[in-house]
Amino acid sequence: MIREMLAAAALGGAALCAAPTAPAEPGPMYPDNPGRYATDVPGMVYGAHLTAPCTNMDRFTFGRGPGGEALQCRWIPNQWPPIYTGFWQTSYPLVGVRDIGSPCPQRQSAAQAPDGRPLVCMGGQGWQAGKFNGVGFTPM
Repeated sequence: MIREMLAAAALGGAALCAAPTAPAEPGPMYPDNPGRYATDVPGMVYGAHLTAPCTNMDRFTFGRGPGGEALQCRWIPNQWPPIYTGFWQTSYPLVGVRDIGSPCPQRQSAAQAPDGRPLVCMGGQGWQAGKFNGVGFTPM
């Protein structure tokens, strides 16, 4: 009886490990260009790595990690010793290029303005240029 239970548990664990995982964001990847998503924006940095240094903190701030996750280059305040580069950090789900003030689908989503500034969905205010940090929304 115990052997059968252990065998069933092992098979169940193997099935979970072999299950396909969902992509980091909805939307099809382009079959002729692996690693690219329909929601990618101009100036996207491919091959970014979470917590790795970056320098594009003001415009064209988005990148993709090795697993397809959306990342954003941000400066982390109050670092000691002082470091003057940004670091790749996890981003809200990226939805593409949008105009400032236009309606947005859901809070906690990110986009890029046509001029390269990062946008955050602010609910009824629509897309706003800026970023969230430890104290809230910082407009740009």
